[in-house]
Amino acid sequence: MAIDPGVRRIVVGVDGSAESVAALRWACREASLRAAEVHAVLALESTCHQVASYAVPTPRQSSGSWGAAREVLRRSVSEAASLYPGVRVRTEITEGLAARVLLDHAREADMLVLGRTAHGPDPYRGAGPVIRVCLRAAPCPVVIIGPVAAASHDEHVPESWQRTQAYLTAAR
Repeated sequence: MAIDPGVRRIVVGVDGSAESVAALRWACREASLRAAEVHAVLALESTCHQVASYAVPTPRQSSGSWGAAREVLRRSVSEAASLYPGVRVRTEITEGLAARVLLDHAREADMLVLGRTAHGPDPYRGAGPVIRVCLRAAPCPVVIIGPVAAASHDEHVPESWQRTQAYLTAAR
């Protein structure tokens, strides 16, 4: 894949969850503000990554999982990118462990954006293992978008900043 060195890149981890779609929306909005492109990445873990390292993995049906992954990525991108039609969104499905795949793509990125899912009754619990690894090892800034239950499309911009942005836009 040829990478244009003059283009800013925002890499987003997508898994089809509402939080990953929110992260993709956030990245598209940020890309529209920074004249950047979005690279939506879905990591497809093979069954050999889902068992103990000493176990012999069973053969898997790859066509079904790849087809499902393509559909998840297509739906996620179409939902998020429709809000920002001027933003270029590239998609990629890569086989491997999610953290490793995201870190590999983050090497050429200006920013890595991930959605954090809240499991169970405590929405403030710590981040999962993929987020922790990316926060620790990413070569670029990492943005974590929290659970979407109370979030809006502009959740990352404080209300006072929105007023300032509106004022600056009107002053132009």
